[in-house]
Amino acid sequence: MTITAAFREDSPMLSFAFNKLKEAMNTIGERLEFVKLNDSKHTDVIITSCEEEAAWFGLAIDPLVEQEGFEIRRFLHKGITTLFVLAQDESGAMYGTLELAERLQQYGSLTAIPEVIINAKFTFRALKFNLPWSSYRMHECFDVQTETVRDLAFWQRFLDMMAGNRFNVLTLWNLHPFPYMIRSTHFPQATPFSDEELLEWKHYWTTLFRMAKDRGIEVYMINWNIFVSEAFKEHYDENAIDDQQFYFGDAYSTEQIKQYTRESVTQLINEYPDLTGLGISLGERMHDMSPQDRQDWIEDVYYEGMKQAERPVKFIHRAPFSVDPLVTRTSIENNGFLPEPVWVEVKFNWSHAYSSPRLLLTHGGSNGMEGYWNPPPQNYKITWMVRNEDFFTLRWAQSDFIREHIAENAQDYVGGYFVGSECFIPAIDYSHIEGSSHMDWTYAFEKHWLYYMMWGRLLYDPSTPDLVFSDALGKRHGKSVGGPMLEAYSLVCKMPMALASFFSFTWDFTLYAEGFIATDRAEYNSGKSFISLQDLLDSTPFDPAFLSLGAYVDRLINNQPMDGFITPLQLAETLEADAKHGLALLQSIVNAAPTLCCEKADIEAWARLSLYFADKLRAGVCYELYKRTGDESERQKAEQWLKAPHAAKHWEDLIKVTNSHYHEQPLMHLGETPFTWELFRPQIMEDIAFVSAEIDMGR
Repeated sequence: MTITAAFREDSPMLSFAFNKLKEAMNTIGERLEFVKLNDSKHTDVIITSCEEEAAWFGLAIDPLVEQEGFEIRRFLHKGITTLFVLAQDESGAMYGTLELAERLQQYGSLTAIPEVIINAKFTFRALKFNLPWSSYRMHECFDVQTETVRDLAFWQRFLDMMAGNRFNVLTLWNLHPFPYMIRSTHFPQATPFSDEELLEWKHYWTTLFRMAKDRGIEVYMINWNIFVSEAFKEHYDENAIDDQQFYFGDAYSTEQIKQYTRESVTQLINEYPDLTGLGISLGERMHDMSPQDRQDWIEDVYYEGMKQAERPVKFIHRAPFSVDPLVTRTSIENNGFLPEPVWVEVKFNWSHAYSSPRLLLTHGGSNGMEGYWNPPPQNYKITWMVRNEDFFTLRWAQSDFIREHIAENAQDYVGGYFVGSECFIPAIDYSHIEGSSHMDWTYAFEKHWLYYMMWGRLLYDPSTPDLVFSDALGKRHGKSVGGPMLEAYSLVCKMPMALASFFSFTWDFTLYAEGFIATDRAEYNSGKSFISLQDLLDSTPFDPAFLSLGAYVDRLINNQPMDGFITPLQLAETLEADAKHGLALLQSIVNAAPTLCCEKADIEAWARLSLYFADKLRAGVCYELYKRTGDESERQKAEQWLKAPHAAKHWEDLIKVTNSHYHEQPLMHLGETPFTWELFRPQIMEDIAFVSAEIDMGR
């Protein structure tokens, strides 16, 4: 049977969605053909993207349908009931058609699909993507991505993924983008490339921005501030400090640097008409400047550069972590020329948003950040930065956490979310054993497909049911697999949030949950990155709802109430119960296809980490009791919890399952030391020795 669908054939967005609908039709044994929107013959599906198009068929779009939203409605057209996708804009029509394709596979026929109106929860649904050149972080894990990120074939698939998951903003971050994009009129030698090389770069950017626009995705270039190229220093500023390209340090600015940057802003806007906007980050290379001095520099350089451009562009203003909200919000609210709303980015729980869904910490640990939203802003919206520096290798899928996060943080002053990492680029997958039968993906983001699907779909519509995700798993691995797989994911992927709630952290490298490690600059390559039992004993929980090991034992000894707190033993019981349930669900899945085994292995790895953490918490309680009371039996129990068949066995199981499909990989948190779970086997033994040695120390 042939089904016909009509839409504006000159719309790349609708053509993209039509192809997805065509694929869905094929899965139920139907053919889909395109007909022109104004064709006089009967059409089964009609997709409209504005009021005028709907009016051609005697329809009015429901007033409840907003920008980027859509309605699926049946209507008697030419004597036959036709299914309409009605939207105010092309993005909404694209999302409506994608929804139709998904529901077609769920219900099996067009006639069974229910009518529905769905609107976007957030206007701003962004991915953060760090570029590997002129990068904020410098490491092998970035260097290996350069060739892939320069490949437009990579971007086609990445942007297809974004559109399919309802992301509508791509933010590209690096220290100093201008030499890769333009040749400054008055500082031409600041760009080190030949004319031919620069032409290749310009083709790259122009094509990338157009590809994004064709999928309803806005693109912002976001950089740090007082940086120049090495070529600029060589030709125009011999007095520049040697480490000008390093992100950390005091300000160095001259009138030439201001002119060069201001001119570059203007040229960038003029030479790339499909670039949506710019963004800035007040902090790096501004350490010795006052909040007002920093804002003045931005106004004098970026604001003026944008004013001189031939068109207005949107703007992302990262909230400074040297807090004086009045300075920044006054600048934004009084600017008079920036398109509204301006997006003000705020890091949610610093670099580790996978902790608590409650906002407990912002960038720099600053107090007073609430001044950006209290009182409510006039012409800008807060956009939460959900930074992930906690798991790059293991797949993660926990929809309830995302829903809770949105429910907790979707105030009227919030415009949306960024999702992404500072220390991981989801391009080439360098963690998996090459040539494995597991791999049905080319790029890392394709391996982590469910992570992106959950975030994108739930930011668009938080009421999206888990059935959507279990159906997606079932489509990949078999219908009977989807439900138990999703439940298993949901159970074991609570582990990183549990660790980040119990163990205090600050910036990027202070926690890496999937490795059970925490580092800082002083500990680089020192071998002390693993979170030892002593570290857990010394740590204060990040989330005040949790009792530390010491506080719990204090209350236990003194018979004080535990009401309203999560104790270490309660956390351990929850982790163990979830892990065992998750492993049991895996056992119920008998399909042995290699790609499914790969996902199951990641779920098992999270379960082993959960069991390890649970037993280590129990050991910590026993050891703390021993320290307070001198009870030798408590020390012995602590030792037993750390040994096999408990914590040590769980870590060995973790090594076994991860070694089955992963090899050593570069990890910024460890500097030059490659990461693998096997690396920390000696630290597992050191924990046991730490507890055992107490007798010899006269305890």
